[in-house]
Amino acid sequence: MKHLRTLLILGALLNALVLLFLLARDPAPEGADAGLGAALEPLVEDATMASARYTLGEAAAKTNLIVISMDALRMDHTGLGGHTGGLTPNLDRFGDEAVVFTNAVSAASWTLPSHMSMWTARWPSVHRVTNKLSLLGQGQMADTTLSPGIETLPNLLCQAGFVCAAFTGGAGVSGRFGFNRGFGTYVDDRAFAGLDYSAPLALEWLQQHKDERFFLFLHGYDSHGQHPLPESIIKGIPYAGSLDGGIEEQARLREEGLAAIQAPGQDASLVGKVGPEDAAFLRGIYGKKVQQADERLGAFLDGVKRLGLLDNTLVVVVSDHGDEFLEHGGLDHGHTLYEEQLHTVFVMRVPGFARKHEVDGVARTVDLFPTLLALLEQPVPAGLDGQSLLPMIRGEEPGRLAFAETDYRLFVHRRAIREGRYKLVLDLQDGERRLFDLEADPLEQRDISSGEPRRTYELEQSLKRWMTEHGTNPQHYLGIRQEPITIF
Repeated sequence: MKHLRTLLILGALLNALVLLFLLARDPAPEGADAGLGAALEPLVEDATMASARYTLGEAAAKTNLIVISMDALRMDHTGLGGHTGGLTPNLDRFGDEAVVFTNAVSAASWTLPSHMSMWTARWPSVHRVTNKLSLLGQGQMADTTLSPGIETLPNLLCQAGFVCAAFTGGAGVSGRFGFNRGFGTYVDDRAFAGLDYSAPLALEWLQQHKDERFFLFLHGYDSHGQHPLPESIIKGIPYAGSLDGGIEEQARLREEGLAAIQAPGQDASLVGKVGPEDAAFLRGIYGKKVQQADERLGAFLDGVKRLGLLDNTLVVVVSDHGDEFLEHGGLDHGHTLYEEQLHTVFVMRVPGFARKHEVDGVARTVDLFPTLLALLEQPVPAGLDGQSLLPMIRGEEPGRLAFAETDYRLFVHRRAIREGRYKLVLDLQDGERRLFDLEADPLEQRDISSGEPRRTYELEQSLKRWMTEHGTNPQHYLGIRQEPITIF
């Protein structure tokens, strides 16, 4: 096999030399879309150039950065994730020119802690911004804010001379939590706003700053349960039930599901209150929201292209978490660590490498900014939990151990570990362990922990070691029923 591969590489190099000779004798006409890179691309297998790819070289010092967060977008509702309904044609086209992480795992299952883990490259139990409000005792609460001792990686870019701006949907990414450090502009004045609000503002800002080196963060809640969908679109979804599909109803159903948690270790549940036809209706609304989000993403990317910025801008599209539609008995997100809430979009277009490259190993959104800093040849701080994904992109690393956490409004306390195809979810309040084989059971309907005792034990021990190393005592939550945070 090695000899065959060597022969193939030598053959490709020989073909390249022939092309060099022909190009030297008969150069392409002026304006023709041709060149040595285009001629070589079909001849050289990706793996043979892996070690040389995704290095910006001298261009790194002039490359801009755009990070786009599409809040609550499930990977399995995109064409990149295998959805066949045509919901995300613009994202899919963007993926045709980008690195696509097909198994990206969020560090948390809702907006605030998952984004803060991206911002700091640290796990939620380390950055401790795990709920919007912190209990101070005696019934007093205050906004949770990132400790000044924990650096945000976007702030490092601002300090390095990038002109920094953010246009967001507010709420869980509001600046008051610590996201706005270093930014000259940070827009968060509308709660649960979509890209229809934030993207035009971002394009206007880009027009004004396109000749400077910039970092832009764009965020929208378009797919989120608290972002409204026009009633005219809702009425077009076939449904004969009693739900209206509005945001007030979505909040009520979420709270009813959480209220079903009456003892440590119980799940949020709407069983008996919401049936399969209701869940299908709500999933249909979600699909329409995803379509709108994709249309708005496409309009923004077209605007970036019209400004002539694609050739010198690193562009990332990422989602922070997904959403549940009764797959495990509940609605919304934050209350579990199942794949419908953790499997996220993570797509990265690198200037000079505009072709699709799927990376199937387990990747982590906590690795986002260390990867971007490495590509931009900016210093990456030591001691981070996240690490650059460039070794995975180049085929030098198969995948990573991934962890996830949720202490959502103190209703639940759960941790998860993902190793390849296997995932263990641990409930800290009652000690229940659930093991899933994601290849055989991608919807996580069959707990195989009793049939795989050794694997279950080993993953649980790995998870508990990780928790101890990152400041969580696994014994602390056993049997404890904390008073939930009901203001959100």
